[in-house]
Amino acid sequence: MNYLKVIRNNWKKCTFGAVASAYGFHSLKTHIEIENHMRAFATDVQVNCQSDRLKKVLVVMNPVANKKKSEKFFKNYCEPILHLAGYSVEVLRTNQIGHAKSYIEEMATLPDAIVVAGGDGTSSEVVTGLMRRRGNLCPITILPLGRTVQSASKHFNILGVKDFEYVKSLCQALEPMLKDKCKYQSVIRFDVINEEEGADNHLKPIFGLNGFSWGLLENIESTKDKYWYFGPLRHYASAVSRSFADNLSLKTEYVYTPPCPGCVDCISEQREETVAPSGLFTRNIFKYKKNSTGPAKVLVKNENCSNRIQGSIEANQININCTQNEDNFSELESQFISSLKPGWEFIKKIPEITDSNVLPNFVLKSRTIQLYPTGELAADTFYSIDGEEYDARPIKVSVIPNAIKVFC
Repeated sequence: MNYLKVIRNNWKKCTFGAVASAYGFHSLKTHIEIENHMRAFATDVQVNCQSDRLKKVLVVMNPVANKKKSEKFFKNYCEPILHLAGYSVEVLRTNQIGHAKSYIEEMATLPDAIVVAGGDGTSSEVVTGLMRRRGNLCPITILPLGRTVQSASKHFNILGVKDFEYVKSLCQALEPMLKDKCKYQSVIRFDVINEEEGADNHLKPIFGLNGFSWGLLENIESTKDKYWYFGPLRHYASAVSRSFADNLSLKTEYVYTPPCPGCVDCISEQREETVAPSGLFTRNIFKYKKNSTGPAKVLVKNENCSNRIQGSIEANQININCTQNEDNFSELESQFISSLKPGWEFIKKIPEITDSNVLPNFVLKSRTIQLYPTGELAADTFYSIDGEEYDARPIKVSVIPNAIKVFC
């Protein structure tokens, strides 16, 4: 009874002490779990992942990714493992948009592997830098160190953004590279179509792993951080600002070619494509050359490959992703969503809507697709390529099968 009386008379202090003790025990438990896991993982690396020669790895680090926590996590949990496995580690800390892209494109010699330590934007820059080079390309591995890492989450079960489960996800992402387990992955190519007279016909392409997004949902997602002062309600604030704006629908004409498993015509088309100087995607001319280390394949003639099908559509949101179809070859899946009706009901359900729970009204399967926006576009209209924003312009999207190796 005396204990109860003391607690009743000092309930504020007791409550504070209980909360502090619970937090301390939880932190201690997490620390012990991480130490045990890292010790076991390091032992496994020493036994099974030692290399006969010194391998070089380039780590492309975005120091501001994940609220500036990415570098700390990498140095604490990933870099020691790489040294233990016998890798010579070079770290490139990006300091501006396009830094990783130009650095990898201009490297005299590629390392044995590239580690992407950042978000989707960093992975897109690395892939773009690699695909703009000639000759053989080194494999890459993607660590889930950014706030959004869609390409990594395709292969690894990322359950959280901190603590024990997050450290486990980093180890799972590193393990395939340490054990030299990789597979070929298709890449999406984006070419801006320049129709102005006297301008360059082609601009240097961008490459990505995740896809293309344009429309109302992308605008809400990309602007929510501007309303940081609303805290957990910033998503709703962004939805309110966009829901009552003008031009909520996109009008575009499209031209697409049917999916193709890889025939003589489409392979020849890829090899003949040139990219020319200047403009949105920087300068230099070079001819795209398919990675010669790709799996050998017998090419046949596909009569439908060169068919061009045209149409027009009005939608709130357009998403284009690379998928593997039932015939086991890569194709583009273009989803057009026109059922979004901004209003209070839309705003209340915005978290569910932006979690890809909206079914598309129209779906196109293709090898390439060209989009030609029509009508008036708002001044702040952008489309997103792997999380990076670009001015909305006519664009050609195509899939390059089995373009790079990814450790997974």
